[in-house]
Amino acid sequence: MQGKQYYQAKLFMNGDLEKYIPSNHKLRKIDKILDLSFVRKLTESFYSQRQGRPSIDPEVFFRMLIISYLYGLSSDRELCEEIQVNLAFRWFLRLSLEDKVADHSSLTKIRDRLGEDIFRKIFEGMVEQCRKAGFIKGERMMVDATLVEADASIGSLEEKEGSETPERKAYKSYLDQFNRYSEGRKVPRYSNDTHESATDPDSSLVGRTGCFKKLFYKAHYSSDAESRIITDCFVTNGATQEIEVLVPRIDYQLKKYDFPIAEVIADRGYSSRGNYEFLKSKGIRSYIPLKEPSGGQGGISKNEFRYDAKEDCFICPQNKFLYRIGINRIKKGITYKIKDDSCLSCPLKTVCVPNGKARTIMRTDFDDERVRLRQRMKTTFFKSKLHERMWKVEGLFAEAKQLHCLRRARYRRREKVQIQVYMTAFVQNLKRLLTMGIENFGIPVQSLISRFFQLYSRYFLGTTLISTEI
Repeated sequence: MQGKQYYQAKLFMNGDLEKYIPSNHKLRKIDKILDLSFVRKLTESFYSQRQGRPSIDPEVFFRMLIISYLYGLSSDRELCEEIQVNLAFRWFLRLSLEDKVADHSSLTKIRDRLGEDIFRKIFEGMVEQCRKAGFIKGERMMVDATLVEADASIGSLEEKEGSETPERKAYKSYLDQFNRYSEGRKVPRYSNDTHESATDPDSSLVGRTGCFKKLFYKAHYSSDAESRIITDCFVTNGATQEIEVLVPRIDYQLKKYDFPIAEVIADRGYSSRGNYEFLKSKGIRSYIPLKEPSGGQGGISKNEFRYDAKEDCFICPQNKFLYRIGINRIKKGITYKIKDDSCLSCPLKTVCVPNGKARTIMRTDFDDERVRLRQRMKTTFFKSKLHERMWKVEGLFAEAKQLHCLRRARYRRREKVQIQVYMTAFVQNLKRLLTMGIENFGIPVQSLISRFFQLYSRYFLGTTLISTEI
């Protein structure tokens, strides 16, 4: 017999949300290992104890953020709307069916009031206690960076004050007027040296092959190679090169967590003499491929020239000799050059010295180390390290962008984007802990993580929190 649904709204409803949440729900698993009671003590100084209306419970605020980043809800407004109708979210926040959900504007005010420092302490507290609990060995570190599109358009760019002389501005104004009446108006040229975004000045222009320039930030991750737990996350503008970030971030982790780092694995973007020498001085073995310099328009690199130590000269692919002509004190190297006109009639001139008369080469005291690195790069062991880095670290970025909304910045200004990256990494680490505690360690994750925030409270606050193991 065909049934028919008859709906009649009930005047009163009684029920426990507990029975509506599946036992294997993700939020149930997180709730068993998560104790945010320390948040009230950490944020106490940001609230008046005697004046004003009661605020949103700081613990509820951070639980709302965990939901937002865990489920990829990209805006505070969307988060509040989902909490209104989702029973699992209400259960996780300890809200009944009758409780009112906080307004999205309140979340913005609380986040701005707490600032970057509080979120940094929360993230670093998790890393510190994971290390003490044995989840992070800290012996093999993998580093990488990814671009995060800024919440600003190319149309928001404005010229910086003092970036150009009055004569240059007058000339550009003349060109602008000329192009108004000519066919095919020229596309304006932008540069980080002369322009900045009016809506998000901390972002910077980045151009990629086959794409127009856009405004970006750059998120730099460091992760433990064994557990894939993110140990450090740092945000810069998009134009900052990776080679500038490696030394300060590795040094920071050495001092902050006292990791026994023995290896650092990274891609070619981190290849620089300074990085190699820093890691060597710390007793850290690097697995960073060399970035080989080219020798002209497409052409013949320095590696194709043989060095004769006995005669102190280089021999080019055409068996011509480059002799020592002087010392470059700025680059701390010795310059070698072909002294006759052999390059003018050389069949390789177009790719070797297309814009000069004679080829020059500089030899530094780092060249011997380059030879050793080049030999290491050919080994199967070295290549296996790079392959491991590719799926482990780049997999973290793929996860963050596809599932946790790191593809585009939620907010403007570097400090707020840093908060976004802290929370994204925090949620990713939570997911790693759930998996490792059950599978890798063979023991319930609750027994190790129940003291997580107890230790955190002692580490940062100097207090002791009382809680019971689940």
